Amino acid sequence: MDEQQYIMQMQIMEQEANQLDQQIQAIDQQVSELTSVKESLEALETSKKNKNMLANLGKGIFVETEIKSNELLVNVGKNILIKKTPEQAIKIIDEQMAKLSEGRGQILERIEELQVNMQNLLLDAQKHAGVGKHAHNHSCENDNCECEEPCDDCKCKHEH
Repeated sequence: MDEQQYIMQMQIMEQEANQLDQQIQAIDQQVSELTSVKESLEALETSKKNKNMLANLGKGIFVETEIKSNELLVNVGKNILIKKTPEQAIKIIDEQMAKLSEGRGQILERIEELQVNMQNLLLDAQKHAGVGKHAHNHSCENDNCECEEPCDDCKCKHEH
């Protein structure tokens, strides 16, 4: 592999690592939102009927509402709403958070794998670039020579 190929491989792995990092950030944001919703549901679960509360309409807009029932309407997909108790909704949120956590773990494993691969590629590139060279840049047939002395004092016992 030539230097350009090493660089290209490294860039591809770096791009993948960056994309995976963005996915981690998105998952963290979703977990944060679900945690907030769960806390609200737990508060609702213990609240009394006919109590006033502020309902978030989104984008920082709230409306004061009166709780007449603890029964919730939960969107289960394709805009299908099903009645759930706060306890049932909390269970759904816990399941979603568990799936997100599992996905996050898999992404972190892939990031670690990429880091190892990038490190190995870098070592391979360094070996490839330094084949037959000592640290003090004179040629030697012994690729494993680690002599770091000046050429005149070199003790690797190879002809230079």
